[in-house]
Amino acid sequence: MRIGAVTTLIAFALMVGSPLPAGQQAPGPAQEAFARGMRLQQKGDLEGARQAYEAGLKLEPRRMEVLSNLGLVYSQLGQPGQAVKCFRKALEIEPQQHAVRLNLGVAYMRAGEFASAQRELQAVVDAQPSNLAARSLLGLSLLKLNRLPEGIVQLEVVRQANPKDSSLIDTLASAYIKANQLDKAEPLVAELEKNDSAEAHFVVGSYYLAKLDHQRAIQEFTLALKENPRLLGVRAQLAYAYFFDFKWDRSIKMCEEELALNPNDGNAVSLLGSLYRQRGRLDEAAKLLDQAIKMRPTDYEVLYQIGLLEQARNEFEAAAATLEKVTRMAPEFPPAHITLVRVYGRLKRLEETKREQAIVDRLNAERKNLPTVRDKALYDAFKTPE
Repeated sequence: MRIGAVTTLIAFALMVGSPLPAGQQAPGPAQEAFARGMRLQQKGDLEGARQAYEAGLKLEPRRMEVLSNLGLVYSQLGQPGQAVKCFRKALEIEPQQHAVRLNLGVAYMRAGEFASAQRELQAVVDAQPSNLAARSLLGLSLLKLNRLPEGIVQLEVVRQANPKDSSLIDTLASAYIKANQLDKAEPLVAELEKNDSAEAHFVVGSYYLAKLDHQRAIQEFTLALKENPRLLGVRAQLAYAYFFDFKWDRSIKMCEEELALNPNDGNAVSLLGSLYRQRGRLDEAAKLLDQAIKMRPTDYEVLYQIGLLEQARNEFEAAAATLEKVTRMAPEFPPAHITLVRVYGRLKRLEETKREQAIVDRLNAERKNLPTVRDKALYDAFKTPE
């Protein structure tokens, strides 16, 4: 379970460029089709433009500008896969068309292929370092790939040129929070606190959630919902704020409402699976936790919840194997060691029990002067009754 994870708020706007002129060639059926396609595209008749461009390309298939225009049409029609094919064909003809490559990157983003988008957008930025549109999109792609430091670097360059861009401030603050760089997020959050938008309240709430100020986080997330009741992700974050405030019924309710809007919200899936398990709703918990680990295969906190589920089902050998994997992934994560003490005890594995208890004692000694809200919530909410 990725506690306090922040969803990047900025939406990926489809960057549709102007159609490229179809060149000056002698009139003919292909040229007439291309000209008709441009007129229809400029008028907003996308389906008509598509048909005209495709008819012309059957006669003259290697026309870079027409392939590019057709890619834009497919993008506007919501068919990013087809757009990618068109832009790639155009670049095979003229590889140095950076505007076409940028639109290829956008099409990949729209298709959810962020690694491919990053590759194309990096090429544009390398060729045109002052292209802020490409740099901004590159930063967003890197954030989507969880390459936070690299994404932040790109977006900070854009912010220097556009210091008052509110959506950019939203995104950068969110990235800094997710990277746990709260000191760098703080001045951006101060700017957002002057803004009464749902998105601003969402980021501000995420900042206070990361600082363990759960009451302020609840206040900000509630204001975000008041401004935009259908804002995706906010109920999942509010669920975490309630969770850490020990209001678990409200946390469950918020998770259920989030998943009704977006069944693939990873935060809501993992937290609700964990809470269902704690409430004894084991079959429902199993489905959600299975979904969560498929979404986040390297998330040790989700894996920990699966170990607790196996423990609750008296599958102690399986629980031990799962929890051992958690301790390899996160050796300093106390709840896994605490639970292993119990599981090894049930299995009568005395040497392993002593070993894990020694680790627990060491971690408790090292952490005795640190905030315990997070660990206490994990212990109290997620422990399996003896």
